[in-house]
Amino acid sequence: MIQYSSPTFLFRDGHAGDILSVIPRIAACGFDGLELYGLFGKTPEELKQVCNESGIRVVCDHVPYTEFVSDTLNVIKARAYLGAPYITVDKIPTEHLPGGAHFPETVREITRIAKECQAAGMQLLYHNHGYDLTDGPVIDGKYVLECILDSIDPDLMKFQPDLGWIELGGGDPSYFLEKYRDRCPIIHLKDYYATAPMRLTSAPALGYERGGADYNFFEFRPTGYGIVDFAKYMPAVLACKPEWLVADHDLSYERDTFVDLEDSLLYVKKLVDLYPGLA
Repeated sequence: MIQYSSPTFLFRDGHAGDILSVIPRIAACGFDGLELYGLFGKTPEELKQVCNESGIRVVCDHVPYTEFVSDTLNVIKARAYLGAPYITVDKIPTEHLPGGAHFPETVREITRIAKECQAAGMQLLYHNHGYDLTDGPVIDGKYVLECILDSIDPDLMKFQPDLGWIELGGGDPSYFLEKYRDRCPIIHLKDYYATAPMRLTSAPALGYERGGADYNFFEFRPTGYGIVDFAKYMPAVLACKPEWLVADHDLSYERDTFVDLEDSLLYVKKLVDLYPGLA
């Protein structure tokens, strides 16, 4: 059964530091779970209490590579306490990426971390951004994203594809969904608008603002309200048999964040319902 999650990137819209009051509002939108982006200065006990009271699950957290490496056991302990079945390694420094001098070390560290996660009953994931693809196929005909995924035992590290970021990085979501079909327990459905094709590495590249003419007037949109063709991708998404679909959300700008979330969730559910034989 597919479940629906919301990310807490929405704190970029001015809710930073207010996660304990935001969690009930995410639940009220109709989501089954949420993905954290760190603990926002709160204790695991505080977060778990509010999630339990709101009837919503912590599905995953995104942890920067350097923090994961330097404080592995405490990172895992906190997320295990929250009951998160998944945890994502994020923001690998440039020198630790494929082609960099420290990539062999990265493979060893991620393998070690993944085994620690499994011992705690959690599954490690890797989440892509645009910067994993913007340079094109650069190593043996592969994107950096492929090199990372193909260097780690697939049983130790699964893939959390973000379809919007794959497009913005210059990749084809259909290709990655097919190649890693058996490795995608969570899939992010990020949407955006631009007046013409463009490349973007990450949200910070625009200072968390809309893009101007140089960026084809880029902006993030609720899922289903931008230019990503989710109807085209949905059969491949569902063929992965994901446990969770994330109605992704980075920024609402002057719009109401929670209206955007509700619109995203409604769109995704209606789209999934069009494929009863696959869902």
